[in-house]
Amino acid sequence: MFKFSSARCLILALVVWGSGGTVRAEVLELVTEPWPPLVEQRDGKPAGPLWTVARAVLTRMGYEPRLRFVPWKRALDLVARNEADAVLGAGMTVERRQLFLYPAEPLAYSETVLFSDRRSSLVYEDFDSLEGLTIGLSAGYSYTRDVWSAPQFEREEVRDIRAGLNMVLLGRVDAFMVNRAVGWHEAHRLGIADQLSASVKPISEGSVYLMFAPTTDPELVHAFDRAIRRFRGSKEYVRLMRDYAAPHPDEASTPDS
Repeated sequence: MFKFSSARCLILALVVWGSGGTVRAEVLELVTEPWPPLVEQRDGKPAGPLWTVARAVLTRMGYEPRLRFVPWKRALDLVARNEADAVLGAGMTVERRQLFLYPAEPLAYSETVLFSDRRSSLVYEDFDSLEGLTIGLSAGYSYTRDVWSAPQFEREEVRDIRAGLNMVLLGRVDAFMVNRAVGWHEAHRLGIADQLSASVKPISEGSVYLMFAPTTDPELVHAFDRAIRRFRGSKEYVRLMRDYAAPHPDEASTPDS
């Protein structure tokens, strides 16, 4: 766990100066659950725009970020107990802000929609349009307060996105709530994209962040915020976001879209 202090930096500088060696970048341990295509493991290595942005910014700041994939609830627990430095791709809630540290600038924008069986033609307008339905939710994920409290529909938590989409086709839930790009990516990987439909209107939309552990020095968080703001103005960032843009829902449900 990184603990920033001027005393530590001075000691490290003296040791390096005395030994004639070079400074090794401070390691930052990040954790998250696979959320392809936004963050995933390819050929044994982390990939996806969330990881690419976070790694680029932290590396430019002089750190060595490392990413470990764990179940979502465990990721939150590890960072809450200061056993990892940050959660990659976390939404912001009132409860989390009371414990964790957030930069002002997000990593990316997230749009949460409803995936349903294409044959049922579920059209989402508002919660009233979900009257009497059962909606699948990913266990441990952050949804709006309205999602949890709405009386119009029942909620069933599922272990992961794969399970949620399959439960839709098995008729065990009427729809599954997930990020649009992530849902389509997983549907294509499972070979079931042509059987699903995603709501045009999102349930919610907002930003996802690199959420830091409670004991992180605020100066590190502020420095990351300044660095990511600069990175957003670069051509590299613009290209990256264009390459990973989510497909339109009317196009995403067809193969090779």
